[in-house]
Amino acid sequence: MLETEAEIAELQRLIDATLERANSHMLDILTPDRRLTARQVAAYLTGTRHVAFATVNARGEPRVSPLDALFIHGRFVMGTGAGAARVAHLRANPACSAVHLDADRVAVTVNGTVEWIGRDHPDNAEIVETWRSVYGIDPYSLGDVVMFRIAPTSMWAFASDPSGFPS
Repeated sequence: MLETEAEIAELQRLIDATLERANSHMLDILTPDRRLTARQVAAYLTGTRHVAFATVNARGEPRVSPLDALFIHGRFVMGTGAGAARVAHLRANPACSAVHLDADRVAVTVNGTVEWIGRDHPDNAEIVETWRSVYGIDPYSLGDVVMFRIAPTSMWAFASDPSGFPS
């Protein structure tokens, strides 16, 4: 878990604000006894997690694809080939979403906008080092790779049994 206490608090505020805006159907599913705290989310998302990553193409049609993600300082961080369709979609419209699912056991959903992490970005060195510690390689060694993270506007986390998650 790489999150500071301030980042955990910020993440909890985001989760709480999302639930404050939730409709009754969502709240019927995300009952208080099925919610994960920010601390539980950050602990659970340590290491590689696979997400369904969604963008919108130029015609406004949704597109979703699988991606590996790392959760670093309360944000999903991903890399992909610079020529990927998702990159073109994000350059035209930075709105995106990601969801990590494990059957009915857990779901973590985030909506927001892309934040590009270029080699000159102040967080690039830590992201690359974290990537290297997880995957054993520098992400840029994979070719023409772009790195990005989701700057979240909403986030929620569900667990069928939150007591099974570290806090």
